[in-house]
Amino acid sequence: MPDLSFDQLCELFAYTPKGRPLDSDEVAALLRIHPGTMSQYRLRGDGPRYFSPPGTRRVWYAERDVLAWLASGAKRSTSEQAAA
Repeated sequence: MPDLSFDQLCELFAYTPKGRPLDSDEVAALLRIHPGTMSQYRLRGDGPRYFSPPGTRRVWYAERDVLAWLASGAKRSTSEQAAA
């Protein structure tokens, strides 16, 4: 899928932007997955880009990164590889 603007990504997923970074629980809720799955994605490096400021144990995600990661899995058939 070509690079989409943030507005196009929001439209694609019918997402209303919050205008702030999202925490792991919010991203898990958006993706409809268990919050522990987000930890596994981070551990394996499979999920969206995240930020963890030095000296904290907090993890934050940019809304655009989450939506772009979701869009990167676009396929047209079950035999097709996910978009790069």
